Amino acid sequence: MSESRIRTLLADATRGLAQQMVFWGHDVRHPDGNALVRFGLVRRPSPGLHGTSCYSAEWEEGLIELHGTVASWTAPSGGCGCIYCRDRKLITVWDSDQPPVPGRHEAPTAAPAQRWEAFQPLLRWLVRYEEWIASQHPPGWREGIWKSIRRIPKAKQWLAPASAVLWWTLALSGAPPRPKQLLPQP
Repeated sequence: MSESRIRTLLADATRGLAQQMVFWGHDVRHPDGNALVRFGLVRRPSPGLHGTSCYSAEWEEGLIELHGTVASWTAPSGGCGCIYCRDRKLITVWDSDQPPVPGRHEAPTAAPAQRWEAFQPLLRWLVRYEEWIASQHPPGWREGIWKSIRRIPKAKQWLAPASAVLWWTLALSGAPPRPKQLLPQP
């Protein structure tokens, strides 16, 4: 895959993760209880953001962590994980065996191919989580959140929930279309 194509995939995934973080924020306040916790994540105070929580779970011998501004997969010792920083609009590698602390981390730069490869465990977890959400909640749950994004200042909708899951799933194969190709045709 060309470097240009990988840069495009990373840009598309970055926009998708911005929307996904809004979804996760609403899942925390689900009427049936915190969906992240019901899925198996452990909630604790965020070490970097006062008044917010961090959700974590072991995944593929590493650790998934979700904060208000950061999502990451920390690889086992010696491996290469990834970090998504919402404020920086960036997916990059995470080369520490300790999870990042929002506001106190320095994410290294890396080539696009290395960044995309490091993102794969977090992407696999995201797809698994969204499949679980779809199995536990009616489609209206995600659709309602998606429609509410329009009311958030500076927020931009990405794909509708069903199309977003399709894009994430196709991204696992390395061959997703551009998101606009998944939009309904008039």
